[in-house]
Amino acid sequence: MPNAIIIQNVTKKYKLYSQPIDRLKEALHPLNKSYHHDFLANNDITFSIKKGEVVGIIGKNGSGKSTLLKMITGVVTPSSGTIEVHGKITAMLELGAGFNPELTGLENLYMSGAISGFSHQEMEAKIADIVTFADIGEFIHQPLKTYSSGMKARLGFAFAIHSEPEILIIDEALSVGDVAFQRKCYARIEDMCKDEGITVLFVSHSGSVIKQLCSRAIMLLGGQKVLDGTPKDVVNLYEKFGESKHDSIATIQKEFQALQENATKPLIAKPQALSSYNPNLVSKSMVVYLENGARIFDIEIVDTHNNKVNILEYGEIYQYSYKIHYFDTFDNVKIAMQLKDVSGLNLGGKEMPLKDYNIPKVNKNEILHIRWKFKNILNANTYFLNCGTNNTEYGEKEVLHRVVDAYMFRVIKDENYANGFVDFGFDLSVSK
Repeated sequence: MPNAIIIQNVTKKYKLYSQPIDRLKEALHPLNKSYHHDFLANNDITFSIKKGEVVGIIGKNGSGKSTLLKMITGVVTPSSGTIEVHGKITAMLELGAGFNPELTGLENLYMSGAISGFSHQEMEAKIADIVTFADIGEFIHQPLKTYSSGMKARLGFAFAIHSEPEILIIDEALSVGDVAFQRKCYARIEDMCKDEGITVLFVSHSGSVIKQLCSRAIMLLGGQKVLDGTPKDVVNLYEKFGESKHDSIATIQKEFQALQENATKPLIAKPQALSSYNPNLVSKSMVVYLENGARIFDIEIVDTHNNKVNILEYGEIYQYSYKIHYFDTFDNVKIAMQLKDVSGLNLGGKEMPLKDYNIPKVNKNEILHIRWKFKNILNANTYFLNCGTNNTEYGEKEVLHRVVDAYMFRVIKDENYANGFVDFGFDLSVSK
C-alpha cells in the first residue's frame, strides 16, 4: 500500500528572544551578533503513514504535536528535512478558523467550498447534508459572530467531513462542543475510516480515544518521536511516563522494546471450556509503574473456592485480588481497578477511598489485601485488569503504585448470542 505522508528527518527550529528589542539588535548588528537562543519544536522526526491508515499522535503540551501538523499541512515550513503528502488534505487544526464572522453560517459554507475548489453546483449538492450534520437550527442563517464556540465547531466539522478529504488531520478539534456532538463526530470518523479508506492523523491527549479510533500511535516528547507502535502499548507508556520529568527517552524506549519482544512470543493454546487456570495465559503488555510509596503484588482472580483462575465462566462469581505494601504512613489513600479489552479500551472500573471502609489511614509497612468481588457478565473474549493506589495530600493526587494490564483473563460462554462486551441479560418476548 502506498504512503500518504512521508516525513524524513524533519526539524523545526525557532529563534527565541529574551525581549522584543533583541530581535532588532540582532538584525542591525554589524558583526551579526546573536541575541537569541534556538528552540527545537521538532527534532529529526522520521515516519511515514500508509494510505487508509489511522494514526494517533499523543504527547504532553509542548511536545511538538501541533507544530508537526502545521508543517504537514503547509502552514509552517520545516527548518530542515522533507515532507511529502500524496492526497487532498482536510485539516481540522481549529474548526471554523477560516470563517468570516460577518457572514451567515450558510454563506461561510459556500465561501469555504469555493476556497476548497468546489463549484457552486457541487456545494448545492452538499449543503443539505452539511447543515443536517451541524444541527444548529435557524442559526445557519445568522452571522457567525452570534455563534457560540460549540456552534462554530459543529459547522466547521460538518464542512470538513463533507469536503471529500483523502487525508484528514485533526488536532484536538473535537474537544469543543457538547458530549453528544463529540460522539457523533467520532462515529462519523470511524465510518469514514472503515468505509472510505481515508488516511487520518489524529492528535489527542485522550489515550482512550486514540485506542478506540487508531490502528497505530506515535508518542512525541520534547519535540522528538519517542514511540511508534500499537495504540495500546504507546498509550500505556505515555500514561506512565508522559508527565514525568525524571525518566529519559532511553528508559521509555527500553520498556517499549520489552513489550514488543513479549508480543512476538508464541501464542497460547486455546483453553478448555471450564473455569480454570491456564499458566500460559499471561499478560505480555504489563506496564509496572515505579514504586512511589507502595508496591502491589500477588495479583490474581480467584473463584468462590479461592482457586486462582484466568479462564472465567459466564454468570459465575469471582474476586479480583491483590495485596499492597505501603512503605510510609498515608492519610488519604484510595484504591482503584480498571477493566479493559485487548485494544486497551476502558470498559469500566472503580476508585474507592479507604476511609469509606473504616480505614482512616495506612501505616508504614502495613500490607492490605484488596478484593473486588464481581459477577461475570462479560461476553466471550479476552480482557485485562489494572490496579493502582494513590494518596491525596493538600489537594494533589499522587500515584503510589500502579500496574497496567496486570492480569489477563479469558471469558468462555456456551452460547454467545449477545453483541459487545457485556451480556445485560435482555429478556426477549415475541408475539403476533
